[in-house]
Amino acid sequence: LSMEGFAEISLMLRKGVEEGRWSEKFASRIQLKGDFVTALPDVFQVELGSDAEFIVLASDGLWDYVNSSDAINFIRNQLRQHGDVQMASEALAQMALNRRSQDNISIVIADLGQTDWRNLPVEKQNVVYELGQAMATISLVSLAIWMSTLLSS
Repeated sequence: LSMEGFAEISLMLRKGVEEGRWSEKFASRIQLKGDFVTALPDVFQVELGSDAEFIVLASDGLWDYVNSSDAINFIRNQLRQHGDVQMASEALAQMALNRRSQDNISIVIADLGQTDWRNLPVEKQNVVYELGQAMATISLVSLAIWMSTLLSS
């Protein structure tokens, strides 16, 4: 790493602490030695169907904080709004940062040009399914609290 590289990383760390993206403790642990990028990608070979709309390539800075179905739904909604993959990539990266990703976030969205995003009907939320999930979560949490109070008495 060159002296310029060290200076850039130090500046990036200070800026990240100031913006609340990571803590002082985290920044102080960064050792500026060797390579910062590893070349161990997850590789999958998938045959694309005729219904494929876009492809998302991203680093673990995204995938460690946003699961694939959330990312796909988020991108589809972004493209419905404005049809711009660059804006969708930036918004998705911001989502990962908002979820406290402290890793580098690289995202490429390749629109396959088969979807007319502006005329795509808005998907309706499945309120019954979401309500069922919420009730199941509340029930499990309540059961866990009840059991922990029984065990602690």
